[in-house]
Amino acid sequence: MKTITAKDLAEGLVITEPGHYRLTESVAWTTDDPNARAITIASDNVTLDLGGHTLRQIDPPRPVIDNHTERACKGHVVSGNVAIWAVGRTGVTIRNGSVRDVQGVGVCLKDCVLVDLLDLRIHGCGGDGVVDTSFLRRNGGLFVIGTSAAQEEVITWSTDIRIINCVCTDNASALDYVVTLGSLVQNCRNVTVRHSVFNRTVNSSPQPSGVQFNVVGIDFVMCRNVLVADCEAHENSSGGEPAGFFAWGENYKFVDCRANGNYTLTGHRACGFNISTTAHLEMMNCEANGNFNANREACGDAMKDFTACGFRIGRAVNRAVLENCHASGNHGIGQHAPVAGFMLNSASHVLLKNCTATANRCATGSRGGPAFAAGFLASTVQPAAEGGLWGGEFNSFVQCKAARSHTTRCWGFMTRHLRAPT
Repeated sequence: MKTITAKDLAEGLVITEPGHYRLTESVAWTTDDPNARAITIASDNVTLDLGGHTLRQIDPPRPVIDNHTERACKGHVVSGNVAIWAVGRTGVTIRNGSVRDVQGVGVCLKDCVLVDLLDLRIHGCGGDGVVDTSFLRRNGGLFVIGTSAAQEEVITWSTDIRIINCVCTDNASALDYVVTLGSLVQNCRNVTVRHSVFNRTVNSSPQPSGVQFNVVGIDFVMCRNVLVADCEAHENSSGGEPAGFFAWGENYKFVDCRANGNYTLTGHRACGFNISTTAHLEMMNCEANGNFNANREACGDAMKDFTACGFRIGRAVNRAVLENCHASGNHGIGQHAPVAGFMLNSASHVLLKNCTATANRCATGSRGGPAFAAGFLASTVQPAAEGGLWGGEFNSFVQCKAARSHTTRCWGFMTRHLRAPT
């Protein structure tokens, strides 16, 4: 075993040989370089054991400003620090310790294979730093990403990833057009996430990134073969649009997961789970309670799909089963789009079995308006790229219960503009 001290990190540590490395003390890391990495893993077959200690950035440098970026974040920030960094490595294990207050991303592994992230605590990262993930600029806690090259339509996958017993909380930023995340898993295959927490991620900017959601507890982007079990994503909030869990790709299974109290004060949508553009989805024994939207003028989008909900399944979700899932107390005050416990938006071949939706409500206020609340809402078909319409068909509800939705207009089950019966 090779030991690492605070002195070793003074100029940034680069690990160039395989082996087991152990941090022997907590480190207050400082750098003048806005793109510096405290530890770079530049070898295969490395175990980095933080030894129960904390790697914390102090006195972060002034970020790099680019006034010529076509669509830049607040202050045109284009730099970011990373505490632990690796690119293109095989057999990386990082375990047993804390990373805090990094201006950018706490841990970022790119194009790696056979990755174990175990017993980590990542807090307070983001701030005025960003990392280019090849798909938007992002910041936050724990990132495992592959690379997509849009021009060549080629993906370099990160594969065989395990995130076990990790806690990513209070990662925050105020940058415009930046996605702030407790954790990002992007362009990855064969992923397992267990017994982990992704709470209180915050980005207060009302200028979202150009995609729908600019704050997520844990965000799965273009992934395949993913299992998420016994995880929670609570109280993530945004000036734009927050979600507890966000996922799109192929072959996802969520078991015993919880997404409660995710909210926006000024954005258009907030939800517990947002599953979009996904084929083959299973959700078992999951709950999404008390997610809310406090923006009276919130409007989902041109299709007005929702302002707040527990489970948003769509768009373009095909072949899904949700069993023993529960959505309660999701609420909003918007006038232009509904609140729902479960929202099926342009989804097809979705089965909900033994699910309950209770006390989901919309308070439209004295001005009234077209908004309403529903326990289960199935809406609406989506234009297909090749022409015509897609979605909104062959969806089934078996032994599902809806109760105590509340607004001036409320339904237990509601379908809108479906092209085939549900």
